Amino acid sequence: MWKQAYRRWSAGLREAVACIGMGLRDARHAGLWWRASLWCPAPTLLCLWLYYHYHAFFFKLAGRAGVFALFGGLTLLDGGLGMGSGGGGGQGKGYADIMGDIARLLRDLVKFVMDLGLFLQFLLAALAMAGFFYVLLFAFANLTTVTLPLRWLLLRRAQRVAHTRYTGWQPRPLPTLPRLSAWQWTRKILKLMLSLLVPLWSLYVVLRFVLEFNVRLMYLLAAEGVLDPQQRRALMHAQGPAITMLGLILCVLMLVPLVNLLMPALLCSSVCHLQRRGWIDPTQSPPAPPLTA
Repeated sequence: MWKQAYRRWSAGLREAVACIGMGLRDARHAGLWWRASLWCPAPTLLCLWLYYHYHAFFFKLAGRAGVFALFGGLTLLDGGLGMGSGGGGGQGKGYADIMGDIARLLRDLVKFVMDLGLFLQFLLAALAMAGFFYVLLFAFANLTTVTLPLRWLLLRRAQRVAHTRYTGWQPRPLPTLPRLSAWQWTRKILKLMLSLLVPLWSLYVVLRFVLEFNVRLMYLLAAEGVLDPQQRRALMHAQGPAITMLGLILCVLMLVPLVNLLMPALLCSSVCHLQRRGWIDPTQSPPAPPLTA
């Protein structure tokens, strides 16, 4: 089981790296690079301005996200991550109060007194997680803002460039996923909600949602006119690890100065390549004609 999961995720990482490389190659065609460079600074400067003027809010949001990711739904039993107001102050609880409430809750649940060393380990882990989420929220907010107009600004151009790379592509059959009934959808949503209640596992669920959000959004837009809904569902299911890894690489590149100027073109081109490569074997296609810049 673990070996199979390792092979699946390592293959997804290799596929994501390959699509990033081809996205960088194609960014110089059809005016993608200069359109991306003109658009990307606007949302980046907006996010920097928001982080500068509302740094206290983002610090608090990152801290609560980190606590929730570590302890899962246990934090919801305490009034929503300490967001309730006090008797007369009306201000949210501080980090020390949040960690103290979590320690008391865990003590009541497991019926033993937590020693000081373990508490300090939890505290340091929560602080480290808060710093991680502070950076991740910036990358996520920036990438999401960049993505908003790309359907009209760059996606169609990126699709045309990618299409020339797969001129003789033929779809290969994938296992058809059965339609989900209303009860199955309800079970799926309940399972997702319950998974958020499990400490540490909630970190995996939250991270995967954040990393996949923009890639899946662009994936759905790129599939219009190429794949029908059933094919799209089957392909997205088969490429799940590659989608997650692609989102991880894009979030990291979003934090690299100058490289992030190409992020709009890179997102569109890499998603188009990921979709085509998942549906066909590129080695079976005839050589692509050369492109002019």
